[in-house]
Amino acid sequence: MNVNEYLSRINSSNFKESTVQSLCRLQQNHLLNIPFENLDIHLGKSIDTELERIYEKIIINRRGGVCCELNYLFSWLLKKLGFLVSILSCQIKKNNFFDEWTPWDSHFVLMVHMNESSFLVDVGYTQNFRSPLKFVVDQIQQDVTGCYKISKEETNNVYILYKCLNFDHTKNDSNEWIPVYRFNTETRQIGELKNMMAKVSTETDYFSFQNRSVCVIHTTYTILNLVGYRLSEIKFSNSAKKSTTHSVLTKTEVFDAIKNIYGINLAENEMFEPKGD
Repeated sequence: MNVNEYLSRINSSNFKESTVQSLCRLQQNHLLNIPFENLDIHLGKSIDTELERIYEKIIINRRGGVCCELNYLFSWLLKKLGFLVSILSCQIKKNNFFDEWTPWDSHFVLMVHMNESSFLVDVGYTQNFRSPLKFVVDQIQQDVTGCYKISKEETNNVYILYKCLNFDHTKNDSNEWIPVYRFNTETRQIGELKNMMAKVSTETDYFSFQNRSVCVIHTTYTILNLVGYRLSEIKFSNSAKKSTTHSVLTKTEVFDAIKNIYGINLAENEMFEPKGD
């Protein structure tokens, strides 16, 4: 495993020192260059829990991965670059209408500690914030993909990340804040992360990966989602969602998109039936 090789993969070879600014660039460049994707599950492969094999898949073979692969690997890079990193457990909000959440450990995020501040970091979620979020309660933070805030729950050490797609500064009280996920600030160990990774391919209570083939990549002002046969382009302007367009692809076009949009070169015998909602 090679730090310089990883930095080259995410177009960050000019990294110099571990600062807040460099952390922001690393997360942004990671999202712009490495896709979230769950294709291995649809190719009949299990998610590997060994860091060296994840590195080979994502850095050497230029694939993407699911949350546990991407954030586990990124935590290794950040530590090698001098950042202090904790791994945190999450629950993902299932829908916007009911108080239903996935179980704990169905997603993992990173908390990076530096200069007496901490930052929420995540390169493994399908609708990701582009820049690390400072860990402060109820402070509105924005990037190109929207506005975010972190709120404290009554339960000890539990916080909720909220997102507002079309924030209006003149209507503070009437903006719609959508819960994204809960996270617990108690540090989890690598062994616990590996236990979750072993469940990814099989347990539907934790994941919907078996029912949906997914690829997601960020561009400068868009997010491109491929779910089954549907390719969606979400465009942003001034930290707000400007438009979403959908295209229904043929099977040939799906595999062309996997190669040309997401940079994933599957072998000729690696074929699967795209699945979506």
